[in-house]
Amino acid sequence: MDPLILAAPAAYLFGFPLVILVSQKVNPDPRLDALDPAMWPPAVGQTMSRVEHDLYALGFSIVGRFVLPNAMPNLSTMVTMLVNYKSGDKSMITAIWANTNEFRSLKTHYTEFSTRFEDGHCFDTLNSPTLPSFQVGPLDVKTRAPQLQGAAELYALHRYVMRKHGAQGRKVVYDAKDATSYLRRIWRESFEEQVGFGRFRFNGREFVPTVKGAYLMAWGQMWPMTMWIRARMNAQSRAIVSEWKSAGQSGASAFSEAAFDESRVKIQPEAPLPAQAQGSPIPSPF
Repeated sequence: MDPLILAAPAAYLFGFPLVILVSQKVNPDPRLDALDPAMWPPAVGQTMSRVEHDLYALGFSIVGRFVLPNAMPNLSTMVTMLVNYKSGDKSMITAIWANTNEFRSLKTHYTEFSTRFEDGHCFDTLNSPTLPSFQVGPLDVKTRAPQLQGAAELYALHRYVMRKHGAQGRKVVYDAKDATSYLRRIWRESFEEQVGFGRFRFNGREFVPTVKGAYLMAWGQMWPMTMWIRARMNAQSRAIVSEWKSAGQSGASAFSEAAFDESRVKIQPEAPLPAQAQGSPIPSPF
């Protein structure tokens, strides 16, 4: 067999992760700029507005709209952060853009619900169709359902998953006035967790992938692995949505069921960053 026939796929399979290794740099303390809805790009503005309205109807309050222009190279992220202080659940609407040679293209746009308990367990439910890059922590349950575009259905699924796992105890949310510091802290902690998994390391200025992390993240986004990963993700999504619907849940009924004592919600003030973290790094996804 001609060696050149094998050279191209080998270069693709083993060379591309090296590009990730040298180019992926994550700012541990990204800039957060307040975002006016009038600044939403046309491609997402109407959807952002609709989802905000739908979440408000579900009891969520907007605590901040931000753009992160320098969190990662060639990417900008727009988010709306919301909290339901009665139920103790959080939500975020996210749009991520790729910036290349002054050309912007929408990479992903999704809604996510997140609930954290005092014992450290955290439940996240989102409708992003993008394949995951991060390793999930041992106390985290992450549910993807890209087919559920309605906020009410996605929230009902989120609550169903918590009931299925027997989640109980006091829920922890952040105070509205601490939205910016909360987002910065969660960003740092997400990458610190990946450092613990060996996928990233901190070089004194920023988070960068390890060799292991670069290959795992790159291979997870490359053909033919993407075919298997996406098929598995879609199968898991169909299974949990089918199970939820078979249980007789609907967007409306899930909110009347007293699965938790919803008066037991702790609003946790944001603690000041330790001295070594201020202006210097330590440290995603919501």
